[in-house]
Amino acid sequence: MTVTKDTLLRKADVLLGEARRARKLSAGLGVEADRLQMIRHAEDLEAQAARLEKDAVSAKNGVFVVRPE
Repeated sequence: MTVTKDTLLRKADVLLGEARRARKLSAGLGVEADRLQMIRHAEDLEAQAARLEKDAVSAKNGVFVVRPE
């Protein structure tokens, strides 16, 4: 599998979408512990996305990792 800036940014976008959905779902949860857990999950997804975006920005060229499939 070839990893490019574009693939990292797409993965980051997917993670951010999941984080938005998790935050939206957390608003409807009645149990405080469940809501906080969902919010922590959203924060974890956002952190993962930020790391991917940082990797994409720091890449020197378009293709920077090739993994065997």
